[in-house]
Parts: sequence; structure tokens; C-alpha cells
Amino acid sequence: MVSLVHQWGPDEWEEFSHSLLQSRHGVLNIHKVPANHSGDLGIDYYCLTDLVIYQCYAPEEPLDIAVRADRQKTKMTTDLGKLVKGAADISKLMLGQKLKTWVLLVPQHDSRELNLHCAKKTGDMRKLKLSILDENFEVCIQDQTHFPGKAVQDAMAGLTNLSLSVSTPSKKELENWEAGSADLVANATVKLAKRVSGPALGDVVAHGVEAFLRGNALIEALRNNAPDMHEKVTAAIQVRARTLTFAGPQGGTLPSSIMNTEIASLTQAIKAAAPTLSDGNALEIALGTISEWIMRCPLDFPDAA
Repeated sequence: MVSLVHQWGPDEWEEFSHSLLQSRHGVLNIHKVPANHSGDLGIDYYCLTDLVIYQCYAPEEPLDIAVRADRQKTKMTTDLGKLVKGAADISKLMLGQKLKTWVLLVPQHDSRELNLHCAKKTGDMRKLKLSILDENFEVCIQDQTHFPGKAVQDAMAGLTNLSLSVSTPSKKELENWEAGSADLVANATVKLAKRVSGPALGDVVAHGVEAFLRGNALIEALRNNAPDMHEKVTAAIQVRARTLTFAGPQGGTLPSSIMNTEIASLTQAIKAAAPTLSDGNALEIALGTISEWIMRCPLDFPDAA
């Protein structure tokens, strides 16, 4: 229902890739090529054992599939050109051995156009008959799915700022969920009517459903990609839920004050439990959780005087 993409910065993706490649080739077998001085030759990492070069690339998300694919193709073409121009230096890096594989390592590969582009570039590079290339040299594109789940989880655990982005559910997706959860929507409507009335009530309920779905998607992403962080976040939520059930809500008697206070309190608790989770993700998880508490309990508001 909800797609998820990590908000990678270029340096962050490169560091994350380093961890993945160390798990694949061994810590001592992966070498980094810095770009700060004299350029990187179209190489971020290389492995002499397996005679492979990696170029890491993470365009700014969110992007639709076609735009992402076009940018990945452009990156591939540009950096293979660097390989051709820097062939003499690359031969020295490879200790005179012939390069077997060049890989564009990306967070997400979801277009067959990239496979076709890889095939074309493989043919183009072989036709050049460069002395540094093996006769079966191949251009590839790979993403996180090419690595074992444990390797991805370990790399995620090393991130200093985990920031995930979830797409907004479509109108049809929201309608389908509401139709299948009519009792929860009705419960939220009764409670939120204490905060707002008239035509605006439907919009507020819809925003609550959307927040719930987005928050759940983020929690599920943590479960799959960062299980240790997921455990800490869910534990913090459970503690706050028990406190709320026992002591009641904070923030006075006005529904808006109660909601804002509870959202701020839960966001703070989530950040304390998972400091490397982005502020935005912590807030979205808190919003989704508060929405769930309104739909299911334990959060309610005093009746109007």
C-alpha cells in the first residue's frame, strides 16, 4: 500500500555501500578511491580479488521510476567514460590485471531500461578492446536486494542518521482501508468531533487515517531493515501507551492541547530511544501512533462543557 525509500545523501550512500561491499568481498579486499584530489576515475570502490569496480550513485528522492532510470543511465554513461579516459591509471590500480565487472551500485533498481542500457554499454566497452578489460567484461547495475538481509541490517545499524520516506497513500487506498475498518473510523470520528465539527471533521479523520498508514509503514520498514532500532522504538511507544492508560493524557482539557502535547511527548520518547532516527521519521511515527490510539484507545478527550 505504501512504498518506502531511504532519503540517501551521496556520502551516506557511499558509506552504506562500503559496509555492504565489505560483507561481500571481505574487509581487507575492498579499496576506496577518494574523489577529493584528482578525481575518482569513475570508481568509488574496487576489489583486486574479484576484479570488480563499483560506482555508487543515489539521486535525491522521491523520484518516479522513469526519472530515476534516466538519471541512473546518465550516471553510468558518464562514469564509464571516465574509465576509458583513465585506463592507464586504472590499470595501475588493478596491478595490471584485467577488469571483469563494472557495477553501478544504487539504492533502488526498478526499470528494465537499465538492464538494456547495461547490455548496450557492455557491448560498447568490449568493442573498444581496452587492454585493461577482460574479454568477458560486463557492465551491471545492482541495489540492496543483491546483498543478504543481514548485511543490509548491519549497514543500516551503522548509519548516523536514518531517514526514510513514505509516499502518500492514494485516495483509492485510503477509501479501501476506511471501508475495511469502519469501526475504527467511526471511533475516531466520535473522538475528533470533540476537537472540530462540521465539514472539516471528515478531513481531520482522513488525515488521521493517512498518518496511521504512513506511521505503520515506517515502523514496518524499521522491523525489516533496522530490527534493533525497531525494538527500541516499539518499546518506547509501549511505555508511553501504558503511562497514558494509567495516568491519562497530558496537556490540559482542550483536545488540541492534549494532541499536541502527546505528539511532542511521544516524538521525544522515540528520539531518546533511537537518536539516529531522523526527526521527521520520529514525528511521523508519533503522528501515526497517536492516530491509532484515537482509533483504538487509549486516547480520548473530555466532553465539551
